[in-house]
Amino acid sequence: MLDAEMHLKKATLAMKVVGWLSLVVLPASSVIYPPGVWWGGDTPGLCIPVLVDHPPSPFHGLHPYAFMLLAMYAAYGFLMLRGAAKPLRNVALFDYGIYANLLHGGIMIPMAFYYPNEHAHLWGDIPFAALLVFICIKWHPRKVEQAD
Repeated sequence: MLDAEMHLKKATLAMKVVGWLSLVVLPASSVIYPPGVWWGGDTPGLCIPVLVDHPPSPFHGLHPYAFMLLAMYAAYGFLMLRGAAKPLRNVALFDYGIYANLLHGGIMIPMAFYYPNEHAHLWGDIPFAALLVFICIKWHPRKVEQAD
């Protein structure tokens, strides 16, 4: 029983970590990393010098799907934080985190290799998605039910 309680505490912590990563860190990193904000913008030289310059997108200014991704991850982060109080009642959030991020990363990997203006995803949102998958699998609350 002690192991189950410890695992649930770790599941709660995992939900909080994923929640804050999705709700705060991801949107903040899109501001810190200039192409996240000025993706395809007309202002030259805004990229951090040590990083590869992101080629312009076919869109003027901020890429439209950036808003969609930030909104989806913000909603997911909010729900993970809210569900952290009772991880066993919120296992679907872990399942969603696993499947949605596996699919997202699985779609982005070939696209990142095929399209020259998508290479930055290989060290941006693909590793972020993989991190969320790892956290959600490692501290999934159902592991407690399977152990009993």
